[in-house]
Amino acid sequence: MAAALMSVAMMAGENDLKWDYTDAAPSKNPDNGLYYGSIVNDGPGTKNGLRGIKFNSSGFAAFTKAPVAGRLKLSFGPRSGNNAADIEVWSCTWGADGKTPAKGDTKYATTGQQTEYGTQVIELTAEQNDIYLCRGVNTEAVLQKIEFKEGTDDTPDSCEIIFKDQNGKELGRLGTIEGATLDTLPDASVLPAIGEGNAFRGWFYSSAKKAQIGDIIAGNTTIQAKVTPIEVATVGSVWIYDFSSPIFYPEDHDLIEVTENGVTVTLAGAKAVIIVKTTGGQVNEKRTDGETSTKIDIAVNTIATLSVYNVLDYVAKDDATGYYIVPANDVASFLLALVQAESGDKIFLPNGVYDLGETVLTTISKNNIAIIGQSMEGVIIKNAPDAATESIDKTATIKINKNVAGTYMQDLTIQNALDYYKNDNGRAVALWDQGTKTVCKNVRLLSYQDTYYSNLQKAVKYFEDCEIHGTVDFICGDGSVYFKNNLLYCEKRKKDGGGSDALTASNADALDNGYVFEGCTIKSECPVVSFGRAWNGTPQTAFLNTLVDYSAGQFGFESSDIQRWTKKLMNSGAWPVFVEYNTHLADGTVLTPASNVVTFVDEKSGNDTRELETVLSAEGAANRTMESTLGDWATTASADAKQAVCEKEAAEFEPNGIYLVEADGKFAAIILGSEYMDRFAKYDGVNYTVRKANARGGFGKMAGEEPQGIDNTAVSNTQTKKIIRDGQIVIVRDNKEYSVLGAQL
Repeated sequence: MAAALMSVAMMAGENDLKWDYTDAAPSKNPDNGLYYGSIVNDGPGTKNGLRGIKFNSSGFAAFTKAPVAGRLKLSFGPRSGNNAADIEVWSCTWGADGKTPAKGDTKYATTGQQTEYGTQVIELTAEQNDIYLCRGVNTEAVLQKIEFKEGTDDTPDSCEIIFKDQNGKELGRLGTIEGATLDTLPDASVLPAIGEGNAFRGWFYSSAKKAQIGDIIAGNTTIQAKVTPIEVATVGSVWIYDFSSPIFYPEDHDLIEVTENGVTVTLAGAKAVIIVKTTGGQVNEKRTDGETSTKIDIAVNTIATLSVYNVLDYVAKDDATGYYIVPANDVASFLLALVQAESGDKIFLPNGVYDLGETVLTTISKNNIAIIGQSMEGVIIKNAPDAATESIDKTATIKINKNVAGTYMQDLTIQNALDYYKNDNGRAVALWDQGTKTVCKNVRLLSYQDTYYSNLQKAVKYFEDCEIHGTVDFICGDGSVYFKNNLLYCEKRKKDGGGSDALTASNADALDNGYVFEGCTIKSECPVVSFGRAWNGTPQTAFLNTLVDYSAGQFGFESSDIQRWTKKLMNSGAWPVFVEYNTHLADGTVLTPASNVVTFVDEKSGNDTRELETVLSAEGAANRTMESTLGDWATTASADAKQAVCEKEAAEFEPNGIYLVEADGKFAAIILGSEYMDRFAKYDGVNYTVRKANARGGFGKMAGEEPQGIDNTAVSNTQTKKIIRDGQIVIVRDNKEYSVLGAQL
């Protein structure tokens, strides 16, 4: 490639302008006379791999050109493969500071929609000087290059093709002109070693489209080598091939051989389930046992997706109990059960690790699905996406689809193991919740940045007795979410220490109630912690009766930018309602001051400030109840999370009740109560324990373990809660107050 290096001379007129963010997104502050909103810095393989200015509902770019006619050339594309991009060119008005642009009254032109990255040219008159660029209606785009060239000369511009290896290192450049055809591609010999177990797949544009001889060059173009692991069929592996995608290339996949008449699939030689969805919406399923390959006799041009599940065993729903019981550690069976389950079904995971590898966005798409683990510590659903793909909407371990209602999860851990400390950053969502009426009981979420993302306005959700770990904004989003008795664990912000953590980033809609934390505990390995910061919308967050536990390490509420809450707004105009009440230590020492007026700062709007009181009165705290947060659904949420009390004697088991049987702590069976005497009680010498299912399928404590004291809410239809008053624990039950010893106060 060294011989291909070539400098290209470009003649520029004195009134020409050019901003090029092809290789790196712009800085966060406007530069060189270009003003803009949000930026995009997607890496290869992320969305369409574009870097530049983000054009969404609030995205824009603005500049002033000289009073001369000329050509405005915009190079842009959609941020995801299924969307179109469209840019509108408007007049621009400037604020009193001369630096705050706004869309004017006159539309000069529109580019029209394009579905791939490309270039559009628009003619501007001498009078059209102040220019405002924004997205077209219902489209999104990433604008990488803005060029204005004086005059109407149609001579093609010189440009370069930049070749990079699989690691992103530049190999060389070819000089060419816009509109020329691509007439050469290097072979793999120019690349560094690809490593054993990997294969060279070809050369690709930043949009993930494969480069082909004869392609039209639209301007400066980057083409990068793609090297991926060789696919191997093993038990537990899942392979999903999206034939409908414009960037799906069958020749780059090692386990399928495509002909006009069908697809031959290589299998693991054990049990397998192959599901084919056609473009007409039909679903075809095929099962094999012991085969190393199988032929799918469906015309390739009618296949939408082909999914291969190399399972340990076939899993079917048990009609008596309503559970899919997944073999321990069998991630393929778990994923298959998620696809097959219908509304009201339950999926049970015995203790084990359900390793998704780099797979992201494992989806819950049906209403009222319950995922039940054997134990929070023993059941781990995890993925580990490449750190280069970090993104709030691309890396999630589990995703609840938009408007899906009634998801219930209990006794499990969801972990996003993206290598956060590689760069001391990386948005890696463990649970992306676009649903509503979600209930999590005894669920642990492990990640660092954006661990839990509540992402549906006007949705309601409930967390009880859970753990959520993270660093930056690790509970973020919109909706109304009530957190009761959860552990919030602040991990180290940086691998070498230092920095600060923000527990929350609320993005609540005006009709949402935001986040309410009642009786939660905060532990921290980070030296400085903020209760939260204002993301967007009308942020709301309340911490009530919070226990601060110093045992995990340092904990601090104060720094130059933090006054228990982060003072700087993330986006303009997002003035928050941030409050706390009765934050305390384990010995009852109250940390909440009598008053804490925080001066919040909107740096994006001329450093506008607002002073807001962040301490609630006792009366105000009493009004931040589960019912006021979640509305009428609060009663259902509480009932869903309520744990069943197991009968102490087997003879008392409810015949139609559902019970989890464990032998020496290991999963044995899920059965009806009527089955226990015949299947388990007659055996001697085995330590069987039994737990009973609640209404949503989650299993309570073993018989005899349930607490029977004053704070046993499992045996009461009324709400019990603990509060701190004057440094003492007070238990409120049936509207009466008791000491911890049970004496009425």
